[in-house]
Amino acid sequence: MSNNFNFFEWMRNGVKSAVLLGVSDAVEEIGMPTEAEGSENNMLSFLQNAKTQKISNASNSSSTSTRTGSRKRLGRSLKDIEPSAK
Repeated sequence: MSNNFNFFEWMRNGVKSAVLLGVSDAVEEIGMPTEAEGSENNMLSFLQNAKTQKISNASNSSSTSTRTGSRKRLGRSLKDIEPSAK
């Protein structure tokens, strides 16, 4: 037996098998999706819209990222948590 145990590999394999089993169960329950007429056109238009939005967001974010301190705060600081002394 090998004493070499890799936790992350074990976790990755467990998640992979759970996802595959979940997809398999979903396909058994609701069936395979049917090929709708024009689905290729819908997908193409969606991807084109996503690409143009990504380009416009990148140009907007590049102008705002040059400012210092423009990061969004993710939570409260210690000053926010401490009760105000009055």
